Amino acid sequence: MSRLAGLLIVAGLLAMNVSRAQAETQTENIVAEMRTYLYLQITPNAVQSFLPNGWTSAPVANGPNKDANFVVLFLDRKLGLTPDGKPLQAGTNRLLVLIVPSKNAKTGEVANMIVGGYSADPLGSPGAYKVYGPGTVSVDRTERGAAGALDAKVDETWVAKGQDGNGLNLHISFVRGLPVLGSFDVHNYSAADPAFYRIYRGEQVVDVLRSVNTGVNRVQTIELKATGSGKLAKAINGSEKIIAITAMPFYKRLTFLP
Repeated sequence: MSRLAGLLIVAGLLAMNVSRAQAETQTENIVAEMRTYLYLQITPNAVQSFLPNGWTSAPVANGPNKDANFVVLFLDRKLGLTPDGKPLQAGTNRLLVLIVPSKNAKTGEVANMIVGGYSADPLGSPGAYKVYGPGTVSVDRTERGAAGALDAKVDETWVAKGQDGNGLNLHISFVRGLPVLGSFDVHNYSAADPAFYRIYRGEQVVDVLRSVNTGVNRVQTIELKATGSGKLAKAINGSEKIIAITAMPFYKRLTFLP
């Protein structure tokens, strides 16, 4: 009897997964990206200024990024495809993405809120979230190290500048460590239309370079500067605290609409 019950439970879960997949629409196949994340703590007023009505800041609750309430992501897309295998927009792109860990005051859901950024590919602006401005996003990356040794030193300089006159510059030097492979299944919402969200499922290789919570620190140099007169420069003005820095030498995902 218990064996039959177990089979029924498995069959039920499989049916639920099939039903969920049938209800979703795939929109992207991000084949490969390299990413650099900065997990920051900015003032409550500054972080709330990025959020739409009905959403509040929900700082990261645990792990190496604990207490971060604002996330800066620089991404270098090596290949993006549509579900039928054609190039997604230009096929490659570089973006600055601004993210706020948030909570829906009505439903209690905690999720990432995409609140702004810039796309180097004009076809990526305003993007699915309707928050990306057109601009230039460049990266200068060098890496040196002995073959097979965990001592590779990386120097990265990112320059993101929007046509609105605002921008963000990052220079970072770090030593790579042994990364961790992980999977994810997350919802990302749009600050321009908080009823809209996309579902990301995929795999990522994570190298935590610095974390005040775990004591890890392989960052040798870090310079972060916002320019312009917009909300970003008011939020990142030297008063921010860097909670953690993460490098992702590899990231891939499938994107779905519910």
